[in-house]
Amino acid sequence: MWIMIDGGDMPPQGQDPLTNDERELIRRWIAAGARSEEPTQSVITQHDVMPIVLLRCTACHGARLQQGGVDLRTPAAMRRGGSNGPALIPGDPDASLMIQRIESEACPPRDLLLKFFVKRPPASEVKVLRNWIAAGATEVDVLPDVATTDPDPLVSSEDRQHWAFQPPVATLEAKSIDDFIQKRLTETGLDFSPEADRDTLIRRAYLDLIGMPPSLPEWKAWRNSDDPDWYRAMVDQLLASTHYGERWGRHWLDLAGYADSEGGVSDDPIREAAWKYRDYVIHAFNSDKPYDRFLLEQIAGDELLDYENAPVVTEEMIENLTATGFLRMGIDQTGSRTMNFVPERLGVISDAITVLGSGVMGLTMECARCHSHKYDAIPHRDYYRFKAIFQGALDEHDWLSFKNRSLDVATPERRKRVAEVNPPLIAELKKLESRLKQAVSTAQIETLRQHYPDQSDADRKETLAALKIADNNRTLPQRLLVENLQRAEVVPDSEQPERVLAARRAVEEIERDIEQVRQRMEPPLEIRALWDRGDPSPTYILRRGEYDKPGHLVGPGVPAVLTDGQTPFVAEPPFPGGTPKTGRRLAFARWLIQPDHPTTSRVMVNRIWCHHFGTGLVKSLENFGVKGDRPSHPELLDWLAVSFAKRGWSIKQLHRLIMNSRTYRQSSRVTDERQKLDPQNRLLSRMPLRRMDAETLRDSLLFVSGTLDDRPGGRPDSVSVNRDGLVSVNPTSDGRWRRSVYVQYRRTEIPSMLETFDYPEMGPNCVARTVSIVSPQSLMMMNNEHVRELAVAFAHRVQAILSSQNSVGVDPDVAQVETVYQLALNRLPSDVERRIGIETL
Repeated sequence: MWIMIDGGDMPPQGQDPLTNDERELIRRWIAAGARSEEPTQSVITQHDVMPIVLLRCTACHGARLQQGGVDLRTPAAMRRGGSNGPALIPGDPDASLMIQRIESEACPPRDLLLKFFVKRPPASEVKVLRNWIAAGATEVDVLPDVATTDPDPLVSSEDRQHWAFQPPVATLEAKSIDDFIQKRLTETGLDFSPEADRDTLIRRAYLDLIGMPPSLPEWKAWRNSDDPDWYRAMVDQLLASTHYGERWGRHWLDLAGYADSEGGVSDDPIREAAWKYRDYVIHAFNSDKPYDRFLLEQIAGDELLDYENAPVVTEEMIENLTATGFLRMGIDQTGSRTMNFVPERLGVISDAITVLGSGVMGLTMECARCHSHKYDAIPHRDYYRFKAIFQGALDEHDWLSFKNRSLDVATPERRKRVAEVNPPLIAELKKLESRLKQAVSTAQIETLRQHYPDQSDADRKETLAALKIADNNRTLPQRLLVENLQRAEVVPDSEQPERVLAARRAVEEIERDIEQVRQRMEPPLEIRALWDRGDPSPTYILRRGEYDKPGHLVGPGVPAVLTDGQTPFVAEPPFPGGTPKTGRRLAFARWLIQPDHPTTSRVMVNRIWCHHFGTGLVKSLENFGVKGDRPSHPELLDWLAVSFAKRGWSIKQLHRLIMNSRTYRQSSRVTDERQKLDPQNRLLSRMPLRRMDAETLRDSLLFVSGTLDDRPGGRPDSVSVNRDGLVSVNPTSDGRWRRSVYVQYRRTEIPSMLETFDYPEMGPNCVARTVSIVSPQSLMMMNNEHVRELAVAFAHRVQAILSSQNSVGVDPDVAQVETVYQLALNRLPSDVERRIGIETL
């Protein structure tokens, strides 16, 4: 503490500094041992006891299970007790059954500790329980700490003056994006760069909106169009493409932390139905679902329609529930036998709050989990008020592990279809998996025979047995045997005998058969969803974020700094007389999507701007707080935010606004003057140059080589770990590959090509990707077997195009070089490029 005070870090920036007398007083107090008087023992009430009971007892005696008929969630229920009498007798802890059971270690029972993921209360907690009962089990009517109309002592009107905490206000005089950009350029002595040439504009628009280049006919059609409005028509056509949602849905999936596995534990279990959320996002972008509705469904889709009491589950209900997968994408270890205790559950909840805070609200809220935010006016209290909003669905004391967090909701037609189609395919799949197991063993034995001919059959069998044992559990001899096999398997195919190659081909053939069967199966009925279960446990502030250090009781609420400080947070059950729901997330979502909300529209338009220009108007996409970057063009940001909400929250309209601007259509050419006056290009005196992201690169390679399977949606395409340790994507049944958004993203098996080009790790989400330019990327493009395979396919495609054309009087080498450039780069080669290409041929 003194180091921070002495270094000027405390109090934080914006707060009044300590006087010299105050600093000296603190220094002397620390030097004297930082002594303090023992606090006077305060009266123990039910609010000191209930956090202990929730943590230690209600797994067996709570809302879902009441062993012995005992419910311990309230003092009244404790006095009522169960089949063996009252659980507590006020004034007599020794005669109270709950104390007897705890102190005899009968509760929690030893055999249920791991089943219900509870730990026995330590002596300090037992003492609190005893003292409370001895004092008569005192109850005090303490209301939860919530926002009221009274002045907030922790958040001031000055705190709310930060630019991002004020509602966006549009500048009325401006009519376009270019007005704002031109103003700053003129003030600096600059002007817009000339408009980019037509080939550049075509390629830029295609890569930006659909993440793939144009086909040869498309490129030629737009290049030769004499329509004066050709550019606007092209943008509209691309926005109408189904590939648009695949491209822009991927951006949102980064923000949501989308993954096809749970992560966090050694086996990284697969999330069987996570892809339904992916498909929901892609469809939402393709249909231009208004952003306010998009958020509403993802945050509170289960509270929009009473699906539990509906006579028929409708497609709208299923879509709403699928959308709630947004808050189910973080790492979730709670399906493990040893990782489902309250701290792990709180980690899952924290990740969900981080995703919402960083991705949607532009706030770094995770700091306030342990202490009040050092820079932004987000008190420790506000974090736990915010957590209480989600308590009905994510209750650490009434938890559903990920294995139990799926809803079986489907239309009657879907149920019938699944019952008819899947059973025979499941039986076929089991047979193929048994054959695959045997084929893999055969391939491994053949590899060992070839490279270790003197090895005994017993050692070979021991090698296969060792492969089934976790690496850290293998004995030294077993590790050596496995290493021998691994060294033999990475020997190139060109140096392997035919019998080894034949065995490996057999494995690959069965793997293809398995993939074909899986593709023929109907998707599962379950949805990986989030739903409110009603009647949540109370929320207490956790001091320093520690699960066993509860503070005072709080109710649901939003960050006070984003409110006027005079309006309480009100949540009402959405279905009176119907399914019990708290309505808290629905109330939060409706507050969040108000047109004048300080951050919602700003954060989204800034994110879209970033994906078009490489950098946001606010560079720190996830942090609009005091320590975040200030906007380069604040008036433009607000004008876009207000326009976005006024135009129906249409993301496609926002694309049109940006892409039809002079700012977007500039050349990327750098001049000495622009480099001098606008070195970081923050004034946008030219269009920024950007490296292709991982998916655009891979998808473009597939597209130009003619190996792209453009079928949308459904189960993710599986990946395999190759003998050299690289992870590759398995082709579809016809030997082609689908777009990268449909590739299985398993946290422990990220496809190597995507990972090399900065495909993100989700921890818990990715608000902004790293962009690197490093030598392994070049090596991947030069040496990777899959890239070489695509290069061969590309060469065959060029040959096929040329053979189908009338090439009389055309130099074949020139035609070949020009076709390569047109297909791959959507332009003609320069004279130098043409000469080098011909010389290479």
